[in-house]
Amino acid sequence: MCDFVVLVSKDWPFNQNLAHLWSFLSISAFVSIIFCNFAVKQQKSIMAKLNRIRVVLAERDLNNKWLSDKLGKDPATVSKWVTNTTQPSLEALIAIANALEVPVQELVRQEEFNQEK
Repeated sequence: MCDFVVLVSKDWPFNQNLAHLWSFLSISAFVSIIFCNFAVKQQKSIMAKLNRIRVVLAERDLNNKWLSDKLGKDPATVSKWVTNTTQPSLEALIAIANALEVPVQELVRQEEFNQEK
């Protein structure tokens, strides 16, 4: 027990350096977490504007259930696409366009995405 107390004593320059290093690493980790959260929020804001599936469904008086039945997909998956929580794969986007009888370009918001660059 005595050895432990001596090793962690702040009188030792080595232990002071360790304390400074620990503080630096803690601050660096905190900054990294904040930066990552900011990057994720930025990505989500861009992702939120990528597809127009909801708009096209509404224009045709159709709903998520109809689309999920037509595609043979889980309604929860289609709901995530419609709300832009996640984006469909390219294959799924093509299938959606075919089901809605629209060109794929009509399902993608290119103008708004290009303006943010």
